[in-house]
Amino acid sequence: MKNLIYIVSIDHPTSKNKCSDYSKYCIASWTAWCKKYDIDIIVNTDHDSRFGRPIWNKELIYEIGKEYEKIGVVDSDTMVKWNAPNIFETFEDEFCGVNDIADFSWMMNSISQYKKFFPGTEIDLMKYMNAGVLFFHNKYLDVFKQVLDLYLSNQEELDNWNKGGGREQTILNYILVKNNVKKKLLDPGWNLLSIHKKNMFTHNWQLNIDPLPYFVKYANVWHFTGFPVEDRKRIMEQTWTQYKKKYI
Repeated sequence: MKNLIYIVSIDHPTSKNKCSDYSKYCIASWTAWCKKYDIDIIVNTDHDSRFGRPIWNKELIYEIGKEYEKIGVVDSDTMVKWNAPNIFETFEDEFCGVNDIADFSWMMNSISQYKKFFPGTEIDLMKYMNAGVLFFHNKYLDVFKQVLDLYLSNQEELDNWNKGGGREQTILNYILVKNNVKKKLLDPGWNLLSIHKKNMFTHNWQLNIDPLPYFVKYANVWHFTGFPVEDRKRIMEQTWTQYKKKYI
């Protein structure tokens, strides 16, 4: 069985900015990477009319991924480095992701708000995963079915959710704990969050020997989030323009 990368890239009226304006750089980088390792890639551009927001289309991987052994679900605001190794060769039957501690206040609020759906279930903050980059064995596809089932059972409330804490990410983390899923925390370089807060768009200007920005030098997957969406297209476009020849 082959492995798969799944990306949702949907332009939807609920979004002020067109996803396709920046996702094209995401898709270009992941397509080149997948070709290098003979990995299939599926980009979903068709919104399922059952859902109020496009983010819930991610959960459809529970159906799409059935024919694959290992699967990666990556957000459309990510890019993979041209020479990143084959992540699928680094795990067996685990559910892999990066611990998201970019904003403790946000995380604590999110866990608190969504706890109403999971009474008695406790999340270890040091094992809380960012849902923007996930790699897992197909034995865990039902996890996404459970996320979708909870959404559909509480759709009116979740479509109008105004309590903060994101959409599906914390729900996913609760379900991982509830199902006692075998998790593996990846090196943060596999989902580099808050690049700007880490000052990783810069390089070592004091020595001025290597002009390669820190985020390119030290990470395999760059996640362009945590700053205004309006800046995302510009930064991703600049990144692709600078390094696209390396993907050929």
